Formats: sequence, structure tokens, C-alpha cells
Amino acid sequence: MSVNKHLDRLRRMHQFIKFKRTGTPEVFAEKMGLSTSLLYRLIAEMKALGAPVHFCFHRQSYVYYEPVELQLGFVSTNPGTRRNDSDTSVGATIRSIDTATHAA
Repeated sequence: MSVNKHLDRLRRMHQFIKFKRTGTPEVFAEKMGLSTSLLYRLIAEMKALGAPVHFCFHRQSYVYYEPVELQLGFVSTNPGTRRNDSDTSVGATIRSIDTATHAA
């Protein structure tokens, strides 16, 4: 599988989880076009990347313990280098959002 396809899956999963619309693992796997076992492996991968994700039995959906965003791309380690907007994003990080600064 290509890196882009894998990252696209993670992005799609993040959107379903973020908005609490996954359904049961079986339903979520079907929505994603995956086997349930592959879905479990991808959830484990997200957790390894730092995603605070769990299955909520009350909502019958995967949810995050805290607000987070999935960021895909490279980060320059040279403070004098500026990134071009047309650069291709590869890699994954899940970062917590400070809800005090993002409140409406």
C-alpha cells in the first residue's frame, strides 16, 4: 500500500472519530472499506502516535478523551528554513488542542 493511501485512511478515521460517527468497530470497518482486524491495527497505530482514542459504549462510537488534531507533514528542524506551501505532506502526528484558546 502506498504511503499516501495509508495517510488518507488515518485522516478519514480521524474525521469519523473526531465527530463521534464511527459506530461499532464492525460498522466503522465497513464505512472505511476495511476488515475489522485491519481497523483494530490502525486504531492501535493511532494510539502509538499519541491519539487518546477509546470506544465509548454509551455513544457506540470511538471518541477521543480530549480534543486533538491529526497533523500530517514534515517539520523543519532548521529555524531559518521556510516551508513551501506546495510541499508534499508525509508523516503523522496527533496533537492536543488547547480548548481554552479554541473555544467559541
